[in-house]
Amino acid sequence: MEQKKPRTKTSSGKTSAKSAAPRKSTPRRTKRQQGDTIFALDIGTRTVVGVLAERSKDGYKVIDMETAAHESRSMTDGQIEDIEAVAAVVKSVKTALERRQSVKLQRVNIAAAGRALKTLRHSSSYDVSEKRVISAEDIRAAELEAVRTAEEQFTGENGDSSFYCVGHSVISLELDGYKVNKPEGHRGNTLTTEVIAAFLPAYVVESLCAAVDIAGLETAGLTLEPIAAINAVVPKELRLINIAMCDIGAGTSDVAASRDGSIVAYGMATVAGDEITEALMKQLLVDFSEAERVKTCPDPQTEYTDILLTKHAITSEQVAELLRPAEEDLARTICDEIIRANGEAPQAVFLVGGGSRLKGLPELVAKGLGLPPERVAAGSKEMIRGICAPKNIEIGAEHATPLGIAITASEGLKYDFTTITLNGRKIRALDTRRLTVFELCNLGGIKPEQLMARSGKSLTFTLDGEKILLRGTPSVPAEITLNGRECTLNTPARKGDEVNVVPAKPGEDAAALLSDYFDLSGMYAAEVTLSGRTLTAGDYLLVNGKPICADADIENGDVILHINRRTLGDLLSEEGESTERVLLNGSPSELSAALSAGDEISFSDPGEETERPGKTTDIRSNEPDGISIVFNGSPAVFPVQGDKPPIFLDILAVFSDDPTRLLSNAKNVTVNGKIARLDETIHDGDSIVIE
Repeated sequence: MEQKKPRTKTSSGKTSAKSAAPRKSTPRRTKRQQGDTIFALDIGTRTVVGVLAERSKDGYKVIDMETAAHESRSMTDGQIEDIEAVAAVVKSVKTALERRQSVKLQRVNIAAAGRALKTLRHSSSYDVSEKRVISAEDIRAAELEAVRTAEEQFTGENGDSSFYCVGHSVISLELDGYKVNKPEGHRGNTLTTEVIAAFLPAYVVESLCAAVDIAGLETAGLTLEPIAAINAVVPKELRLINIAMCDIGAGTSDVAASRDGSIVAYGMATVAGDEITEALMKQLLVDFSEAERVKTCPDPQTEYTDILLTKHAITSEQVAELLRPAEEDLARTICDEIIRANGEAPQAVFLVGGGSRLKGLPELVAKGLGLPPERVAAGSKEMIRGICAPKNIEIGAEHATPLGIAITASEGLKYDFTTITLNGRKIRALDTRRLTVFELCNLGGIKPEQLMARSGKSLTFTLDGEKILLRGTPSVPAEITLNGRECTLNTPARKGDEVNVVPAKPGEDAAALLSDYFDLSGMYAAEVTLSGRTLTAGDYLLVNGKPICADADIENGDVILHINRRTLGDLLSEEGESTERVLLNGSPSELSAALSAGDEISFSDPGEETERPGKTTDIRSNEPDGISIVFNGSPAVFPVQGDKPPIFLDILAVFSDDPTRLLSNAKNVTVNGKIARLDETIHDGDSIVIE
């Protein structure tokens, strides 16, 4: 069988037969390193824009640009909702630029946005007295010191939330109290730097950096979106004028204002292009992508299909009329944010971003600010200054932020990240911090009590007049290592370090049960009546004045007394009553009879009730019948009835109506210098102290 020759196409496009010659393999182009090429990435709510640029003597030259839309609504108001989805779009932009330019992209500069932007105006002094002359490095050091102290102040005022400082601008410089525009080359003692610093919640920045990480890139620098945009639109030579810039994207409208040579304010509103699209969705009954297409269509008329599968045609004039209320709301929001940030209406306004192309928006903003219409300019690529690009790359007003990120990165106004691993998780800190392991732990959400745990709490209580102290167990200190070696909380943590923290374990609080000290199995309490008075009889514990027979935890400060008056004789003895002519439930009874709930105790011939000791007798009186004691350093006579000597509890009953409370508050309870027992017999000449 005859073998067919392969067919190929000639340069004219016709197919011809050639001999089967071995094909030469085309060598792959080796990708060059990124080098000084600036890679800027604007991760927006609707699209991701990547820019490759380099600095030239006349400004900045754009090498290449790539734009990719999010396939789903994975971002809201400038904040990432779906990190994986955003990372996939970032990776596609990176890959497209790498393929076209044969470059290996590793480092990227990004900008953050978000609805929770906060700013702080702050001044800081820097000692330059030992400098021969002030250098550019000294000025930069003073600037970073101002940002660092601003961050400390902000953290102190917002301690419950975790924020990152994502950008700042120098408002003014003073040397020894005098304002200077350029201190370099001067001499002095104190350089005071006033800055405005911007802060976003940590989760906003972390999600942004996480998407970049997943895409295989390293975050080389971070700035704030309004800072980036104003760096592209309002160069330094124009900042003497009070100019407000608003970058209207899909999710946020970012505001920055300049005055007296500096950027003096930032702001961010969450009303932007998406709200315009959503208004059209509701009126045309279409999904978001269809509403976006209709909104941006340049044709005089376009067709669309609503959610009911009905086809319609609509003119650009009709679209503009439908969008008018939402556009007025957007203009009102922009004006409010400009006034809030700038303090008053500025002299001029630049509107950039994709949303700035809305017809009639500049006039609405001018009217809202009370400015002549010609003082509000919008949607012009000429606003982006100092940028040149090849003819095949079209620069528009929507590119202010990505180009501004590149400019900011080149001029050293970005923040470099220090990336440290804490317990396997990457923690990012700005180079404005003097980072210690303790500060790193704070950034990583490790609380101080996890690093320095307390010992267990002690338990103190009084048991039958004796003070008991039980100590808690000691804590187990945290184990902290840096790159495998033991370190302290004050050890500096540097870029690339790996820190591991095993949290401290707090000690266990001391604890005790009543059953640890008493056999509760046979205890009981019974209410009985003695000469009309209700009393508690039985074998029970008196805890802080309350009878208890069941097991329970002993609490700090408890006063525990073991009361045993099971029998009739025990009860009468403790109550100081006579044991003669006694009746139990109306009948004569032995003193050894056990008492039960409901028992009634009376006397066969009551006569005049015998006065019970201590109830009406003053221990300090000198009555002839009794024993002589020394009470708290003073001689006293304690009255005695019958032949039975008094016990210490009798002394307490005379001294106080609430012996339990007295004991719980007393620091020193002794008989003849020794800790007193409740049942201890008191003899003539004993010395008693209750303090």
